[in-house]
Amino acid sequence: MGEHDAHRQRVYERFFNEGLAHFAEHEALEFLLYLSRARGDTNGLAHRLIDRFGSLSLVLDAPIEELQQVSGVGKTTAVVLKFIPQMCGYYLNNRVDERIVLDSPEKVAEYLMPKFFGKTTECLCMVPMDDKRRPMGCIFLSEGIVNAAPVSIAQIVKEAVRTHASTVLIAHNHPRGLPLPSSDDIGTTIAISRALDVVNIWLTDHLIIADNDYCSMRRHYPNAFISDSL
Repeated sequence: MGEHDAHRQRVYERFFNEGLAHFAEHEALEFLLYLSRARGDTNGLAHRLIDRFGSLSLVLDAPIEELQQVSGVGKTTAVVLKFIPQMCGYYLNNRVDERIVLDSPEKVAEYLMPKFFGKTTECLCMVPMDDKRRPMGCIFLSEGIVNAAPVSIAQIVKEAVRTHASTVLIAHNHPRGLPLPSSDDIGTTIAISRALDVVNIWLTDHLIIADNDYCSMRRHYPNAFISDSL
């Protein structure tokens, strides 16, 4: 067994015994890189990636083109690195009970935050619900740049009608920002609420999500909504 093989075996045994809790971030990344590099040293590559982007999370958030500019990162390694945050989001989303009733901002946040996990640009989604506030799905309508996503009110109304929704909630994220609504966010919420009201569908809330924090516009800006309660 070569030096690198012996080192890998020790890392595997450490993970089996301890999990990742006590791994430094470069050690966790080194271990992850085993998936794309069957043999050889990945410690140096882990250090180069963290030195280039600043942290493990920033490595995983980096565009695939920038990852491939780092020496030692080929297409397979870049794909593995981009796969991880999306798989984590898929896992968290899959754990949510689809029978949940979204009748409070806290429940809405618990349901929606995993769906934005790993997204690095501003995205807008809508959740059509039945008359008991049970979600019928989560539809991502647009994705923009880091601080903006286009909004089509007509598309929101169209999807709400198509899914036979009784109520709808919408959400968008502020990547690397604070969950504070802009004047445009407030104006858009008013416009969406009015447009849905025309087809007898109620907008229950508009959540702004930023990492592990959120703002319920229903709670903080109730005048933006036609209906008077969540």
